[in-house]
Parts: sequence; C-alpha cells; structure tokens
Amino acid sequence: MFRSMLCDLRTSFTCLPFLIANRFGQTHSPASGRSFSASVPFLSQSAPPAEHGVPPRSEPFSTAEINKIFGPRAKISPAMGNRVLAVLHGRRVAGTLDLDLPKDITRSVPPSNRDAALEWLRENYPLDEDAAILARIEREELEEQQKLIKRAEELGLYKPQSGTFGAERGDSNDPYGKSVLKEIRERNETRLLAEQERKRKEWLENENKEREELLRQVKQNTALQKFDDSSALEVRERADPAERPLLAWIQKHHLQATDWNVEAAEKLSTARRILPSLALTLLVLGLSYAFAANYEAPARADRIWPDMPPAAATALAIMGANLTIFLLWKFPPAWRMLNRYFISVPFKPHPLSIVGNVFSHQQFKHLALNMLMLWFIGTKLHDDIGRGNFLGLYMAAGAFGSLVSLTGHVLMGQLMITSLGASGAISGIVAAWCLLHSQERFTIFFLPREWQEVISAKGWVLLTGFVAFEIFNLVSPFRVMKLDHFAHLGGYLIGAVWALAWKGEREKKRRQNRTWFERVMSE
Repeated sequence: MFRSMLCDLRTSFTCLPFLIANRFGQTHSPASGRSFSASVPFLSQSAPPAEHGVPPRSEPFSTAEINKIFGPRAKISPAMGNRVLAVLHGRRVAGTLDLDLPKDITRSVPPSNRDAALEWLRENYPLDEDAAILARIEREELEEQQKLIKRAEELGLYKPQSGTFGAERGDSNDPYGKSVLKEIRERNETRLLAEQERKRKEWLENENKEREELLRQVKQNTALQKFDDSSALEVRERADPAERPLLAWIQKHHLQATDWNVEAAEKLSTARRILPSLALTLLVLGLSYAFAANYEAPARADRIWPDMPPAAATALAIMGANLTIFLLWKFPPAWRMLNRYFISVPFKPHPLSIVGNVFSHQQFKHLALNMLMLWFIGTKLHDDIGRGNFLGLYMAAGAFGSLVSLTGHVLMGQLMITSLGASGAISGIVAAWCLLHSQERFTIFFLPREWQEVISAKGWVLLTGFVAFEIFNLVSPFRVMKLDHFAHLGGYLIGAVWALAWKGEREKKRRQNRTWFERVMSE
C-alpha cells in the first residue's frame, strides 16, 4: 500500500519548492518543478559517497549461496552478489527501494536477478517495509521543514526561540535553547562551591596557627599565665563544615567574638582600664539622680498597661530586658556584640559594659535568682518610693557595683576574670529595703508561724549579715560560693547611702511640715 503511494508522495514533494518560492517572492515557473535536492549540485560539486548498504548477516555469502539466490545462470561474482544483497537490504530498512540503484549494480546485475535477490531477502529476512517507508516520509518531511525554516530565517521572516537555526538545544532537548540565566547560575554555583571548599580547607588549616599564636601570647602575657582555668586557653579541634556544619558555625562565631588584640590590651595601664568606666559610672549616677528627682508618674490612661500595678509593670519590663539578653547568649552571631557591651572584662574593659552587664546573664539559675529577688523585694520597695526613685536606684547600684568589681579585679591583677549579672543592682535594692525598714523584723515567709517568731531579724541586722558574708568570702581562702563579691558590696553601699539620704530627706520634710504646736512640744 505505502510502496504504491511512495511515487505520489515524491511527486507532491516536488511541488513544495514552487509554493514556498511564491511565498518568499521568488520567481520560479511551475514547469521547473525543481526540488531542494536538485539544488545540491549548485552548493557542492563533490560526488555522493558510495552506498554500502546493510549486510543481512555478519558473514558474507559464499559462491554457492550467491548462485542459489540469483539463479544458476547468473554470472555474478561473490563480491558483487554480497554488495547487491547489502544495498537491497539497506534500501528495505531505509524505505528507499524506489530510488535508483548504484550504476555499478545496474550494469552488472540484470533486473530479473535483482528481483530474485529482493524476493529471497523478503522470504529469509522479513521486516515491515511499509513502516520503513513511513519513517522515511516523516524524515524527509522534517528535512524539508528544516530547510524552509532555515531559508525563512535567512530572509528575516522567522526567528526561532533558540536564536539561530540549528542552535544547540537546552536540557532535556528543550526547543527554547540553552538558558543564559541557568548557565550563569551554574557558573555561580560552581564558583561558590569552590569558594566554600577553599574556606573549609583554610578553616581546618588555621587550627595549628591558632594554637601557635595562643602559646606565643601565653608566654608573653603574665595575666594569661596566672589564669586558673586552663581549659579556656586550649585550642579545641575545629569541626569540618562538611561533616558537622552546626558545630563549625558555632566555632566560627566563637572565634570572631574572642578575636582580641591581646598585645594591645596587655599594654593598657591601670588608669586606662579604670578611668573610662569611672567617667561613665559618674554619668550614670548623675542621670539616675536627675531622673529620680524629675520623674512624674503618668496618668493611668497614659500608661501602657493601665490595669497592672506600676511596681509589677516596672519589674516585668526589667525582667523582659534581662530575658532578652539571656536568649541572645544562646545565639552565636550575637556573641561578638555581647562580649563587647554586656560582660565586664578587666583585661580589655569597655566602658559601656559597666551598664550592659547589669542586664546580662549566661546561666538560667543566675537569671532566675536575681529576677525572683527583684519581684519579691523590688516590687515592695517600688511601692514605697515610686518608679522614678526605684529605677534611679537600680541603675546607680548596678553601674557602681560593676565599677567596684572592675576596679577590684584590676588592682588585684585578676584581669582574666569576667563579671556579669544584675546582682549589684539587686544588692542595692535589698540594702535600701533593709534600711528603710531597719526596725522591722524579717523572716522566711514559708516557715510555720511559731518558727517565724524565732527565726527573724531586724532589717539593719539582716543587711549587716549580708555584708559580713560578702567580706568573709572575699578575704577567706575558702570561698563558700563563687560570686562577684565586689559588685555585691558596691551595690550594698549605693543602696545604703540612698536609703539614708531618703530617710534624711523624708525627716527634713516632716520637720518642715510640722505645725507650730508640734514644734513647741518637740522643743
């Protein structure tokens, strides 16, 4: 069926050039009937390659087999016979049996012998010649279409998505061609991977350099040699970012946070370590006094939490600030900022850390203890003296306690000791509360009532016990607890001075507000 249609299809192909020629404005007569294949000699004068065909089998046919296939009377050599069979079988596979055979075959083999060979191939090597013809038709149609597209592109009438005819297709045979953006992204990814690998190797190789640098600094720095915690001076093995990325990420931020110029810090004099922080502390004390003297409580409608008692709102705000800094200590990218502004380091002090470390805690139990003291004692003191005085006292006691801690450690040569926490401010609150209620008896609230009458002490006695405990731990070689006693004593001092000043001012106002009768009776 298809073999009979092949000639008609080939005739229809010869009409395509005429139609396309008229479309593109060329003047070809219908009688010319010139196909695209007819123009090939004008483009190339080289002879077509010899047709070898497809041998039906791997071994060539013998003389006896050739005589049997072509007939006993045919005088065909084995070489020519094998060539005829290969060409015919190749034409069957390609669907081109209608095309003229090579001239050497037509001259040497009569048509009857060629037909006999074709019939023998069909009987012994059957295949679907109709399907081969259809495949050939589709192939020729695609070739003609590509030629037309190329011609239209040359004339400027068509531009394919890929840019040029026959352009290289993209991934998965994408007809839109290669994506320039994708190529740029792939190049960038390759470059980034190479950069990451370089940084990974550099990160691992710098471990030995860091160890050598630390040993050199320890030999040159007496403060590092006196430091008791030897584990802090060890260079830990660096994690491979490819195997343990989280640990390597944490280690990198740790190194950035502790990347100090040790040689420059060692050259700081005692005055250079203390005086800037002293100046800032005096400024905080002045601002705290001014704030306490000029603060006016807002109306209830103007408060952020109007339904909450002022003391509770103040305490919760301070707790929130402390909790925020505590959580930042769990976030490695914040370590560099926290080491500079929220922890006091005598070896390399920063003035702003005098205030920042008052709101800084690294351990939850430290934070919880200070905040409980703030809630149970601070709110009571807040109710007695008001928000302005309470905040002024809190900041003044915290800053002064930090200054006393810094000064004490610097003068004692303990430069590698760090300090942080709200203990100085809480000590000031406790001292002020004890002295404002110096004649009242204090006890432990959860004890039975009969025990509370026995286990109790006046406010001034309780404060004296606290101060004695701090001094004993400070001078004793056997410390009960590892605390910053300098900061506590500084806080107690500010709280006591403030409470005495408050009581004196209150007594002065009381005297001024007496009636004449009360004055006469008192005299």
